[in-house]
Amino acid sequence: MADSFDSLGTATPQSALDFAGLGALRAKAQQKSDKATRETATQFEAMFIQEMLKSMRATIEKSDLTGSDTEDQFQDMYDRELSMQMAKRNTLGIADMIVKAVERNGGSAPAFKAKAEPMPLNPPAAPLELQRNAPSLKLVRPERFNLDRRQATPLKGTAE
Repeated sequence: MADSFDSLGTATPQSALDFAGLGALRAKAQQKSDKATRETATQFEAMFIQEMLKSMRATIEKSDLTGSDTEDQFQDMYDRELSMQMAKRNTLGIADMIVKAVERNGGSAPAFKAKAEPMPLNPPAAPLELQRNAPSLKLVRPERFNLDRRQATPLKGTAE
């Protein structure tokens, strides 16, 4: 599998199975370069297209005579490569939207975190502030709900 090299001499992923190219892309993303943002957005578009193709193929009924696990495996590999090629041609334009959103939100790619940070399960709630001089509303229970339990009769058909 031949790699393509950019102007810096680093490999860019040519296929979904090109792990060296994906590693080079990760290294460029840590440097927050604009080219890495574009390539990462293109990789995301490829993943999106692949999931879309997978969902579309799942709607087709398979016959016991023609379907097999091997056919499914080759179909998945074909969809993966097809999605890479469609994303490189910017077929849906998702990569463009992602790049515009990243530029609009920060001017460069977000900082990369190598390790996840723990999130509190029950964060403390902020106290509610009472408004002074707010009109008070008195709650009154309707009379029909004021029942004396000693006078209540059980419903028919209920077992005690």
